[in-house]
Amino acid sequence: MNRQYFLPPFEEYGFFCFPHSSGFYVKPDSHTVTREEGVRDFSLHFVTGGKGYLELNDTLFTLKQGDVFLHHPHERMRYYTSDDDSWDIHWMQFNGSGLADFLLQRGFHGSSLWYMKDNAMLEQAFLELLDELEQHSFMRPARISALAYGVLVEFVSGAIPFSTKRGMQNVDRIIHLLPFMQKNAHLPFILEEWADRVQLTPNYFCSLFKKVTRMTPLAYMTKCRIQLSKQLLLGHPQMAIKEIAIDSGYPSVSYFNKIFMQTEGMTPTEFRNLHFK
Repeated sequence: MNRQYFLPPFEEYGFFCFPHSSGFYVKPDSHTVTREEGVRDFSLHFVTGGKGYLELNDTLFTLKQGDVFLHHPHERMRYYTSDDDSWDIHWMQFNGSGLADFLLQRGFHGSSLWYMKDNAMLEQAFLELLDELEQHSFMRPARISALAYGVLVEFVSGAIPFSTKRGMQNVDRIIHLLPFMQKNAHLPFILEEWADRVQLTPNYFCSLFKKVTRMTPLAYMTKCRIQLSKQLLLGHPQMAIKEIAIDSGYPSVSYFNKIFMQTEGMTPTEFRNLHFK
């Protein structure tokens, strides 16, 4: 079963992200694309089953479930399904105001190949966009733009460099460690202990952690602590700031205030007062 939909342009709205087309091919009898000059839009493809091939930078890659490739406008495109195990593939061609800078700032330089750490969320985003197009055509352009942006954000936030895929066992260890880190954010942060939990050296742990989360382990822990402190600040209005600092992993109130100010632009007391006026 193949699903595909093509839209007219809506430049007059100035949407940040808007699709030119989107579709989902399920084990097509043939699917071969060769465009030497590419297309005028960005193009995102997500393999959810089967097998296919991508020619990129004079290299042939074999693609399977979870692999994603992004083409920038006017760059060569050559990809095709396998003859013996035809792929299932979602795709979206899209463009928009400021989109190029948005992708460049997040490390998506030129056409590239990636691997998703969470297939379900990206697939759901693609299906929601396609359902909207099939049910309402282009009658709700703002909704279409929001759903296309949802696809893009799921990709950008969950994509891991394809070169890391060979170490997916270690990647999975990092992903499974994140909830445990959040639960124990109030405890002293000792890098060596966290690396040891996943049987990695501290240097490799930090490198892989940043590829998976786009932040260092300490930065992730800081986000967890700030989230916990916000819950305590608002959930327990009578709780002293010193006690909240300690329960959030900051024995020093002054250091807690400094970190909270850096991340939130206000002190913990100001944050609490803002929500209880």
